[in-house]
Amino acid sequence: MNDARHSASISRILFLLATLLMASFLGACGGLAGEQEVVSTATPESAPSFTEEDAPEQLPDLHNGAVIFQRNCTECHGAAGDGQGVLVQDGSVPAMPSFLDAEHIRTQKPADYYTIITYGNIDALMPPWLNNLTQQERWDVAMYVHSLRSTSEQIARGQQIYADECASCHGVEGRGDGPEMIDTGRQAGDFTHVADTATLTDRNFFVSIDEGIGENMPAYGDTYSEDDIWAAVAYVRLLGLTNFEPSRDAAIRLAQAGETVTISGMIRMETEDAALPDSLDVNLRYGSQEAGIQAMIAPMQPDGSYSFTDVPAEAEQDYIVYVMYNDQFFISDVLPSNQLLLDNTIDLSLYETIDDPGVITVSQIDTTIARDQLDVGELTSGLVFNQRIRFKNSSDRQFALNAPTESGVQGIISLLIQLPPGSVLLSPLNDPRFLVVQEQYAMVYADPIPPGETDIALTYFIPYETEAVIDQPFQYPIDGEVNVYVAPENINVVSDVLLPSGTQNITGVDYRLFSGDVSADGGASLAYTLQGSLVSQVTPTVVSSDSVLPVILIIALVLVLIIGVFIWRSRRGPSAEVEIQQLIRQIAELDAMHDQGQINHDLYRRQRADLKARLATLMSESQET
Repeated sequence: MNDARHSASISRILFLLATLLMASFLGACGGLAGEQEVVSTATPESAPSFTEEDAPEQLPDLHNGAVIFQRNCTECHGAAGDGQGVLVQDGSVPAMPSFLDAEHIRTQKPADYYTIITYGNIDALMPPWLNNLTQQERWDVAMYVHSLRSTSEQIARGQQIYADECASCHGVEGRGDGPEMIDTGRQAGDFTHVADTATLTDRNFFVSIDEGIGENMPAYGDTYSEDDIWAAVAYVRLLGLTNFEPSRDAAIRLAQAGETVTISGMIRMETEDAALPDSLDVNLRYGSQEAGIQAMIAPMQPDGSYSFTDVPAEAEQDYIVYVMYNDQFFISDVLPSNQLLLDNTIDLSLYETIDDPGVITVSQIDTTIARDQLDVGELTSGLVFNQRIRFKNSSDRQFALNAPTESGVQGIISLLIQLPPGSVLLSPLNDPRFLVVQEQYAMVYADPIPPGETDIALTYFIPYETEAVIDQPFQYPIDGEVNVYVAPENINVVSDVLLPSGTQNITGVDYRLFSGDVSADGGASLAYTLQGSLVSQVTPTVVSSDSVLPVILIIALVLVLIIGVFIWRSRRGPSAEVEIQQLIRQIAELDAMHDQGQINHDLYRRQRADLKARLATLMSESQET
């Protein structure tokens, strides 16, 4: 195991130990790493009970579960699921049960596995995956590990028994709609309804088949052997799952340095009534700042597929796939070498562009306010505002505006973001995606806004003594939750909309929360008053949006300034390659920190989107040069 991987493992263990100490008041909980002789898996006391809402929207995909398991779980549970991961073998974590142990797995409920994966298992030093994996992904991996006790031969035998004895009532697909049920108007159990079957153990199924269920189902204990009945149980489980055989593919394992791998996937057009172009080059980029950058190009096939074969796997390298479509880069997530499988799938989504700002709304605004000082000619006391604005693009196209100039230079801009008058922008300042017009308390975001939600983070300072009216204009309609978190104890928010809503601890600091649901047309302002002495009692400072130039004048000024920005970008020279690789490495390191529980999920999500957008901008600039 290389030093970096070992260091990551140690960091994860230290975090989990800290979590264990902080949560030691919780009761004991069994689970994925509990004792092998338990009848059912106990879940953490703080975990909610399993409900219908926890059920997957789609049938769990065992192939996807296998991929997730190999990339996230093998250090503890072993590549084969035998509980012999490297952290178990070196004594870093407690002994794990083997998912290959049929006797053990037959006593476990898949729903408990899902709950343990979701909320963690403190006793076994297993972190929660609630924020790392989607609900569907947690089901995929839960059902995958639960299926490891079954063999292909066992499944084949169970399928034959099911066809001979069960399909007439339960239906060929296990939906409880066999011909005998249709003829009699009755309904047999639906094995595809995971919300029900996941709360049962394999032994529950065995007993029902062996002994029967009253007059509704005959007993088969005298007809079939125990092995046959267990085979039938294994097959019945699969009726609520997909991709059993693909999940057993030997290529679903982590690649070792020196091996070659395949990276393939699909390019999809996500804009309705639009089609993929007839031809498109798909680019693979991999390497590191130290080892240098390598590139491969593959053609997109007519069905949108692409494939790179014989890609070298090397330690401490990162891999991304991208295409250029309509002069815009569409970039995949970063695949670090420690998650590289022998066979990897990376899909990309493309969008057409729309220039109608009516598709943009502000769906959430979160602002934290803390005391600070800033040297603006002289040391000035005031408040620092850390703000996250969540913009929503309701269309199925990316939103962007062309910025033509008299010189013929074309640029892309998207969002106009305005600050409260009197504020001093602290961040972002040197980000190439933003054009800041400090004199007009405004900045323009220069990257397209994809469908869905995009977070923009900014930090600004406002001088403050005893009172200030915060009046922040918004070019776009606001329709969502607004939260203001105030750290200074003696400063209050006065507003008809933002009302006291308790306290919240953020990174060790207690903030009072003022929140409310806001619905406002575009061009309106979010306004509230801050009251309370920060230093000494003096005349209140009142700031108003009246001092901001009309939006049209700001945009005109922005377009003039953009000329210089794009010319400057085009002359930045060869350092762009280094910056690109640094950003790729930062994304990979951020992913690792998130997987190890070292960073808050919301902060991770914002920072990751931010880094990825910066990467797209730099790659676009590099292409232009």
